[in-house]
Amino acid sequence: DVAPADALWLSLVAGIAAHDAVLRLTGSRADIRWPNDLLIGEKKFGGILTELNADATRVRFAVIGIGINVNHPRLPESLTAEATSLRIFADHEFSRQALLVEILRSLDREVNLLTRASGLPERQSARRDILIRFESVSTWVRGRRVRVAEGGGYSGVTAGLDGQGFLLVETKNGLRRVLSGGVRNEKE
Repeated sequence: DVAPADALWLSLVAGIAAHDAVLRLTGSRADIRWPNDLLIGEKKFGGILTELNADATRVRFAVIGIGINVNHPRLPESLTAEATSLRIFADHEFSRQALLVEILRSLDREVNLLTRASGLPERQSARRDILIRFESVSTWVRGRRVRVAEGGGYSGVTAGLDGQGFLLVETKNGLRRVLSGGVRNEKE
């Protein structure tokens, strides 16, 4: 079972799963721009979208979408500065089926770690483990100078994830909690 409060956690574990699958298939480490962009070589090659159907006490169902540019030989010129595909990055094609199998295996493992936690102490422990793993595979979580689009826009340095999985950014006015995406390198 997944609690309604676990929506962000599903996005985080999906990112970890995609990272692990890409690493196993390509030998290259993907990066995750909190909360749902997949990057390789500083360019976006995929993304994650999580949708829930829930009431106040339970999730009826969750849909996790993971889109990955796998074998695109080239992208439109207007996108080449910010986007890529695994094929462009590695200069050879990959089996989409093999990638799918790796993603499903990784996703099953990661979601089970979250959903098997039955009591509050177990759930808190599972969430701590997710935070640690996410921070270990994302260079965007700590020490990166970023520009955040929400709240009229602001700049700062990423300062980790809070206990609920939200990104923290240290600004000139203090620590801010990022509630949605729209995080970019400040230079962009």
